[in-house]
Amino acid sequence: MIAGGRRAAVVVIAATALLVGQTTPGWADNIDPVNCVQEPTNPECVIDVGTPGGSVGGGGSGCQDPSGQPVPCYIEGKGWYDGDWCWWQPATGELLARLINELGEPRPPEAWFTGSCGGPGNWNPSAVYALYDLNPFVEILAAQAVRNLQLPAPQIRLNPSLAAPQVTFVPTWLWIDPVVWAPRSATASAGGLSVTATGVPVSVTWSTGDGGQVVCGPGTPWVSGTDPAAASPDCGHTYTTASRDAPGGRFTVTATITWQVTWAGAGASGTEPALTSTASVAVLVVESSALPTNG
Repeated sequence: MIAGGRRAAVVVIAATALLVGQTTPGWADNIDPVNCVQEPTNPECVIDVGTPGGSVGGGGSGCQDPSGQPVPCYIEGKGWYDGDWCWWQPATGELLARLINELGEPRPPEAWFTGSCGGPGNWNPSAVYALYDLNPFVEILAAQAVRNLQLPAPQIRLNPSLAAPQVTFVPTWLWIDPVVWAPRSATASAGGLSVTATGVPVSVTWSTGDGGQVVCGPGTPWVSGTDPAAASPDCGHTYTTASRDAPGGRFTVTATITWQVTWAGAGASGTEPALTSTASVAVLVVESSALPTNG
């Protein structure tokens, strides 16, 4: 997240009159915007930008109203949700011209945005709000970009392979298929602004099913010709008990990738809490004495 948190104090609110059935805003004769530079603690100069969560792969809306009920993160024609019953989008066309005329030219990198408040079925018909701090809108886009990330589940690889049993006291190699171990990115755009979120895999936590846990990088793939009794140089586990007493006679091996998440765009950048993706496989482990021998 942007340093200093998600509360912005540079907000201008302009009261307007919207007539029922009118296609364009009808502006009140007496516009008296709050000077938020002089009055930064005025309640009208504070907007709370929510920190909507999201599941891996962008499932679910992830946005909630102040009472905790789910609401859409984006509404066509209204913009992006700020966590407090308002949806924001850049001002354009006649509305932008009116804002500039009444309230002054935007000062780069600031810009004018308009908010629609109340929510679907309950839009406030009597006011249009204008803010000129870019950070809240950028962070809303950043949150959407993070939700759009498609982080793949680990593709688990072992040696001995899953087609064969693992053997007690013989090292098992653990690694993630290299096709998965690569950064992923997603972009959210609106009103000419774009923010890109990037997830970078940083570690894998392995649960081996017998009570063991290993934390590694992607691991080293085993290649033909390697001594089968040799341990992996960076990510492996040696079973000391067979899986015959485990459910189904197999251990469940689980790999969880931790992804470091950052975002950048519109002249800003930040970090978000790490995300994870997980996969599991069932592994048969037999005692070395149970293997057939030649002779």
